[in-house]
Amino acid sequence: MEIKADVHSIAKLKDYFFMVPDYQREYVWKVDDQVEQFLVDIDNEFEEGQSEQKSYFIGSIIIVENKGRYDVIDGQQRLTTIVLTLCAFRDLLQPMELDAKQQSYFKTINEWLSDFDIETDETQIRLDLQYEESKDFLSNLILSKPYTDEQTTSIRRMQEAYETIKEHMQGYLNIGADNFTAFIRYFLSKIELVVIKSENLSSALKIFETINQRGAGLNAMDLVKNLIFSQAQERDFQKIKEKWKNIGANLAACGEDQNQLRFLRYFIMARYYNGIIREDEIYKWIISTEGKESIAYEANPLGFATELEKLSKRYSKLAKATMYQKDGGDYPAVTRIGFINKYKSRQHLVLLLALKVDCSKEMIEYLASQLESLFFYSSTLGIQAKNNERLFSDWAGKLREAASEHDLAQVVNDTILPYLKKLVGEFKQTFLNLRHYHYNPLYRQRYVLGQLENTLRRKSGFAELGLGLINSLQIEHVFPQTPRDGVISEEFDDQEDYESTLYMLGNVTLLEGTINQAINNFNDMNQDWFSQKQNEYDKSNVLTTALLNHEYSIGKNTQLNKFKDQYKYQFPKWSKAQVIARQKILLNLALETWLINGKRIDGSHE
Repeated sequence: MEIKADVHSIAKLKDYFFMVPDYQREYVWKVDDQVEQFLVDIDNEFEEGQSEQKSYFIGSIIIVENKGRYDVIDGQQRLTTIVLTLCAFRDLLQPMELDAKQQSYFKTINEWLSDFDIETDETQIRLDLQYEESKDFLSNLILSKPYTDEQTTSIRRMQEAYETIKEHMQGYLNIGADNFTAFIRYFLSKIELVVIKSENLSSALKIFETINQRGAGLNAMDLVKNLIFSQAQERDFQKIKEKWKNIGANLAACGEDQNQLRFLRYFIMARYYNGIIREDEIYKWIISTEGKESIAYEANPLGFATELEKLSKRYSKLAKATMYQKDGGDYPAVTRIGFINKYKSRQHLVLLLALKVDCSKEMIEYLASQLESLFFYSSTLGIQAKNNERLFSDWAGKLREAASEHDLAQVVNDTILPYLKKLVGEFKQTFLNLRHYHYNPLYRQRYVLGQLENTLRRKSGFAELGLGLINSLQIEHVFPQTPRDGVISEEFDDQEDYESTLYMLGNVTLLEGTINQAINNFNDMNQDWFSQKQNEYDKSNVLTTALLNHEYSIGKNTQLNKFKDQYKYQFPKWSKAQVIARQKILLNLALETWLINGKRIDGSHE
């Protein structure tokens, strides 16, 4: 059986024309799972501002020659995502005024995606999906043709992946055209794959089976297991087998049985390694002199296995808590992290794993509450996840020694608090100009508005709203999204000016669906539309909404009325100035909501 394997950069894949045969599985990658991980992994390897970048290996593809083209037997999901990314690069470059270098990259990408074949007198695309569910979606995207109207699950996932990738890459472009070009260069020249060429389909399927069968292809997790057994006494073998079985069960319980290396990487960074370690460096470091001395697995392999078992259980519980998305969990602050930082996020586990093996549930929840605040400020400022990982790898070393909540509070004072204090000015300026969709998806928008509501409720002596109730509410725009007959208030210069105010955070509030439905028609800006809305807002159980009716109050000299007076939360009319004023109030509430060690990050006592 003849096999040829070569390492290629993405740019070098231009030497091939690929086909995914019709018997292969359709595109199944999800944007909030594999596509997001694809982007995060590459983000973590790309070093902004560095002229020399390290190569990054992202896997392999198995191909078989077929009449001058190559059938893709394995790796089609990854290859399709690469093509979608290149289409996103092209479509972001297309409307720009390009300099000579950018024009060269634009040309390179276009030549990668398709090429004119003189022999056939036709344009050939670089990746042709033959399975029926594709309906020529990818080929039309490559050739910049309109999307097909027909929707299949595969098309929907490809379209969602393309739009997500394009939005993600827009972030690099927003920093600057040179930064975007540098990322394109990195993607083309430094992302590498192993291309395995087989002589025929039978051989290719045998290679695929060998690579993917259970027990084959040892990774760092397998090697660590073997290492522990190699150091253990025979009398401990059964105990270690049981512990390894429990580790697998723990990771399977949180859906990470196919991604055990992430747990091992976070475990090592949290408890032993000082800095960021890549998955392909884990085992090499463990068996290094530094790794041996840090972990001491040679002297106590059973102890190391026990630590892995206990921390895999903590990892599993906290990963599930992050994805919980409702009330009643054991770690509510961790669940809230899932709302502000995405329910698939895992970065915070680096710090939560750093706490001592026998630390209390209260210590974990306490630290998670501080991290919830950190992620709110990071999300508001648009700080990329890889920047957090650098911070966390440094902070983890300090958290390892925290033996009590007092110690933990001191570490937070020495790490998270000074970091956020440096960002206070930027945060305030950003928040005052914020549009509510900055916190997409919708569950995150509701979370932010819901936590602001709960701060007001605490100040006013009311019971807080649960996550389930908050997530059932709708986003209401005070200035209507669709003014009747398109007529807007005279205070706005034009439609663009109106929409700029319409989507400000100060113009939105949470509202019950039944009430929202009732006010949908209060959009005639030639009439007293706001007072009509106020009469309905008054019926809401959401205080930040009910108070939009300036006549709303409960009793005399109550905490709620004191809040109205102190924060000047009174709106007899609604205008652009009122939106700006309310956004300032929400800023103050935000600083009262997301605290560090119980205090505002700006040092105010308001």
